[in-house]
Amino acid sequence: MAPILAPWQAGREIACCLYLGALVGALRALAPGRGRGAVLPDMALVGMLLLFLQSYAAGYSDAGSLRWYMAAAGFAGAAAAHSLLGPLAGRAWRLLLWPWRAGAAWLGRRCLAPARAALRARRAQKAAKKAAETQKKNLPNPPHLLYNSNV
Repeated sequence: MAPILAPWQAGREIACCLYLGALVGALRALAPGRGRGAVLPDMALVGMLLLFLQSYAAGYSDAGSLRWYMAAAGFAGAAAAHSLLGPLAGRAWRLLLWPWRAGAAWLGRRCLAPARAALRARRAQKAAKKAAETQKKNLPNPPHLLYNSNV
């Protein structure tokens, strides 16, 4: 049976698990927060946090095993750190990537816009030609005379 801990020992373990959770949450804040790009970092967050908590519980904990309050404290620390550092990291990424985004937008306006316009003109010309051919083909055909044996 697992040992019963004094309240100060449990409090120390909760503080250590909060710290580990905050460390993992801070690492998670560097990744995308929403969309498809957030699935893999979220799974890595859970796995890394559980690995850290289990190794802490096995090596340094007074209880000797992972307990529910350790996991709760770890996830609370991760959520707190991610909610505090996530918006700051998002702003930092936007500032860091601004020159590349501006360069890509300029390149798109300068080089790709004329190509797109030429492609649209070719498509419109082809559609107009096809419409003109279709008008020619829509001449009324005389009905075929069918043999009527009743007459």
